[in-house]
Amino acid sequence: MRISSLSEELLDLVYPSSCIGCGSAGCSLCESCFVSLAGQSHVGELDPHGDGTPAAITGYRAACAYEGVARKMVLGLKSSARRFAAPLGLLMAAAFGNDPDYLLCDSVCFVPSDRKKIAQRGYNPAEVLARSVALHVDRPLEDRLLKVRNTLDQDTVRGTDRWSNVVGAFAVMPGRAAAGRVLLVDDVLTTGATAGSCAAALMKSGASEVFLLVAAKAILRREG
Repeated sequence: MRISSLSEELLDLVYPSSCIGCGSAGCSLCESCFVSLAGQSHVGELDPHGDGTPAAITGYRAACAYEGVARKMVLGLKSSARRFAAPLGLLMAAAFGNDPDYLLCDSVCFVPSDRKKIAQRGYNPAEVLARSVALHVDRPLEDRLLKVRNTLDQDTVRGTDRWSNVVGAFAVMPGRAAAGRVLLVDDVLTTGATAGSCAAALMKSGASEVFLLVAAKAILRREG
């Protein structure tokens, strides 16, 4: 049975967490480990089709590589350890640098999650990260996207097939059309197929540009 987020916060006050990086008491991620992770951000462009076709996403930033301490925090967040949302959100904000495309976005939104997964965790990891990021950049958080068709779990699909698995799977909710520059938030970037499909829906509804921000970027290896 999942402990509610409020209960988790109370438990952290009574029994402070230890740093997931070095084990020091009092916080989920200590200052020293935060500084170490903050220097690992990734910047780039996406090719979710794998064939050079331009993506609907103008560019992306990832706070960390999906390995080591960052991977542990993301997996913790995915497993209902909501306390990792705050340090991950701060790392994501640090990944902006002084880039106005991210700092001056018109709104922040997030990749939607399956209802079954939300019921299991009690929340959507991408949404709680987006909420933290929106606070840091002082921009409105918008719940715009929904999944309109069933797909296979991307973790079970080969990289070359991930785009076809999610193409057309997302849409903007009626009456919630996007406008201007949108910052799309997710927890992990692998091939970019899911984010690309979400961005295509946002562009279709009226966004001028979509930038992607994630907590961690997976290190892709060539398939044999």
